[in-house]
Amino acid sequence: MSNIATLAAPRASTVTIEPTGEAFGAIVHGIEWDEPDEATVFEITRALRRHLLLVFRGQESPSHDQLDTFFRRFGRLMSETYDGSFHYSTFSADEAEQIHRTDHFNYVVNTDDGQTELVWHCDHFQRPQYKVLSVLEAIEFGQGAVPTMFRDMYTAYEMLPLEKRGPLEHKQTVNLDPRKRDLTKWPRLADSMHPVFASHPHSGRRTLYVNEFTHRIAGMPMEESDAAIADLLAHAERTAPVYTHKWQVGDICIWDNVGLQHRRDAMESGVPRRLRVYEGVAE
Repeated sequence: MSNIATLAAPRASTVTIEPTGEAFGAIVHGIEWDEPDEATVFEITRALRRHLLLVFRGQESPSHDQLDTFFRRFGRLMSETYDGSFHYSTFSADEAEQIHRTDHFNYVVNTDDGQTELVWHCDHFQRPQYKVLSVLEAIEFGQGAVPTMFRDMYTAYEMLPLEKRGPLEHKQTVNLDPRKRDLTKWPRLADSMHPVFASHPHSGRRTLYVNEFTHRIAGMPMEESDAAIADLLAHAERTAPVYTHKWQVGDICIWDNVGLQHRRDAMESGVPRRLRVYEGVAE
């Protein structure tokens, strides 16, 4: 994603951007799925810096190639990086899986057994490389399907008292892939390590990069680490602004995946809910 501080304002874009009126987020109309011109790249990048989450609404559902062409203007595609290609290269035809991977897209689906709660996290937190831009499209969203909640961890960091920042300033988190086997069966050190206070690779804005899957803080005794993580998560619960997105079919949400975390409630079986995942943009 381009750093807009280095861009001169181009001619007016054809897109319209309307704030949601919530803590953050904006609705975008006028997107066309071809290679965006300089004006569109500028406006979308500026809107992401300001609103953190954008909902593209009212456009045709794009093909994978169209999304590649569009988002390549905003940075390296995750699918074209080592970490990203590894993450998205395992495909399955099992429709009963919550994460249903095909050779052209990934789908997050409700299964015959329903879905368990998905706790607060950033996409790819368990990978060494940051995913700076995440993309989800609502393909099917029936009555009773749960919304997706997002929270602003930039603000959580900015509201953290200085006396709590100091001891953690140069600490790193240890993150484990939650889909792998239990630690008691397969002990391992880390799938990724990230700063407790990470900086967005393009804007430089700092965020509290700790989530409910974070295993520990490196260099601390486990009890001290557990207490520090619990304190940071309690702080985020008190201070991070939250936006709840109630999906409409056809909505394409794109968001700053470094500064925003997301979650959803558990859901019963029999409720249609299918979201299409695009790989997104890498640092």
